[in-house]
Amino acid sequence: MNKNIIKDTLKLVSITLIAGVLLSFVYQLTKDTIDKAEAEELQQSYREAFPMASDFEETNADASASLDDGNTLNSALYAKDDSGNVLGCVLSITSHNGYGGDIVLTMGVDKSGVITGVKVTSMGETSGLGANCQNDEWIAQYSGISGRAEFTKTGKSKLNEIDAISGATITTRAVTSAVNSGLKLAEEQFGFSENSEGSDKE
Repeated sequence: MNKNIIKDTLKLVSITLIAGVLLSFVYQLTKDTIDKAEAEELQQSYREAFPMASDFEETNADASASLDDGNTLNSALYAKDDSGNVLGCVLSITSHNGYGGDIVLTMGVDKSGVITGVKVTSMGETSGLGANCQNDEWIAQYSGISGRAEFTKTGKSKLNEIDAISGATITTRAVTSAVNSGLKLAEEQFGFSENSEGSDKE
C-alpha cells in the first residue's frame, strides 16, 4: 500500500517537473516574439497619436509627476521629424477612474500645445457602452484641442468640447481627465502650450 502511494507520488512529481520544464521552454521560445509584438504595438500607438513624427525619443520627464485626478504617467517621449527636430511629445497615461478599471491611452501634443491624436490602448469598459472610447470617430474629437477639453451631454458645439459616449459618462470623464492631465504635463515639463512655441530642452 505504502509502495503504491510512493510510486504514484513519484509519478505526479515527475509529470509536474516535466510540465514545468516544457512550459519554461515554450515561454523562452515565445518571449522574444511577444516582446517584439508588444513593442511594435506601442510604436503604432505613438504613430497614431502623432502622425507627423518619424521618430520617438525618451525624455527626462518625471514619471512620478503628480497628475490631476490621480492619473499616472507611464512614459513620455519627444516626437521628432526626419532631421531630429522636436515636434512635440507623446505621452502614455493611465486613468484609474474608468467604470471597468484602468484606462490607458497614448496622446500626442505638439509644440504649440495642440493635441495631435489620442488612442486608447487598454481598457476594461462595458462592451457597447464605455468600450466605444476606442472608436476612431469618437476619440478623434480630442484632436485639435488645446488648453483644456470639456465633455458635454448636449452635443458638441465648441472645439474643446467632447460629446460624451451615450450611457458612459464615467468613461468619458476618465478619458477626458487623462487627456487634460497630459496637456498640463506637456506645458509644465516641456513648455508646450497654446501660448508658446515650446522648448527643445532634453
